[in-house]
Amino acid sequence: MKTICVINLQDNVCPIDLDKVQPWKRYLRWIFRLIILIASIYMIFLGGQRFFGSVALLALIIMVLPRFFTRNRICVIPVEIEILFLLVIFFELILADASSFYSRIPYYDKFMHSLVSIITGLIGMMIIYTFYALGKLRASLAVMFAIIVLITIGLGAIIEMVEFFYDQVLYPILGQYLPTGLTQGAMSASALVDTMQDLYVDTLGALIGAALGVFFIKRAENRGKNLEVVEEIEALAGNSKK
Repeated sequence: MKTICVINLQDNVCPIDLDKVQPWKRYLRWIFRLIILIASIYMIFLGGQRFFGSVALLALIIMVLPRFFTRNRICVIPVEIEILFLLVIFFELILADASSFYSRIPYYDKFMHSLVSIITGLIGMMIIYTFYALGKLRASLAVMFAIIVLITIGLGAIIEMVEFFYDQVLYPILGQYLPTGLTQGAMSASALVDTMQDLYVDTLGALIGAALGVFFIKRAENRGKNLEVVEEIEALAGNSKK
């Protein structure tokens, strides 16, 4: 595999040159930002979903203003990663929670599990490859693939454990105060069957996401180029040491 040259950075200077980011990525990011902003404001003031609208708006603010929250160590989230995060916010908070897609559309929860796992696997491959490029990790792409798949499956299992704890311990206490119902179980399956199905879907999504990461990495290497997102992560990693 080819390595990436480490970028020289200066304090208080944003390491990512947004002018080099492909225009369609910048436009797509702004489109998702506007959609989530408009939907959040509507939910808060007109849609009767103040809680989920506020959470979506807060998530958007955190991504738009990373410089403020990290004291300039992270001046901007890599565009590709932000787009993927915005996708999750839109499908989860706007559609699934605020618009009740979980209860209105069969197997929508399986779609969300697969989407989040694919995105986690893909981003994970980009991050671990960046460590390889920086000389912090010595491993083949096959080993990186296996690590990311196992980590993603583990995160999915942790989520299921959190859902079980919420349903069994917190929901009887806080359920009347929060606009959320039980998290385990679906219209077509019991809680146990639903949990196992979620874990299988998480595994499939992890395999797809990590495989996509390997595909993009190998394609860039064959073209003699570096992935933009890897260079951006590398720049941020270097800037965080300043």
